[in-house]
Amino acid sequence: MTTALEIEKAIERLPEPEQRKVAEWFEDHRLIVASSALLSSIYDEEDGGESQLESE
Repeated sequence: MTTALEIEKAIERLPEPEQRKVAEWFEDHRLIVASSALLSSIYDEEDGGESQLESE
């Protein structure tokens, strides 16, 4: 599966309990990504506003 449409169709074929597991995983993943971005911006601000990911 390489496209969102393929993934959507595969999820639609899953039994309801498995669809819920995928939905829970996706929400957890979304929250982890968002909190990581927030934490990175906090660290950047503490370090004078420069990104920690950029080389010196």
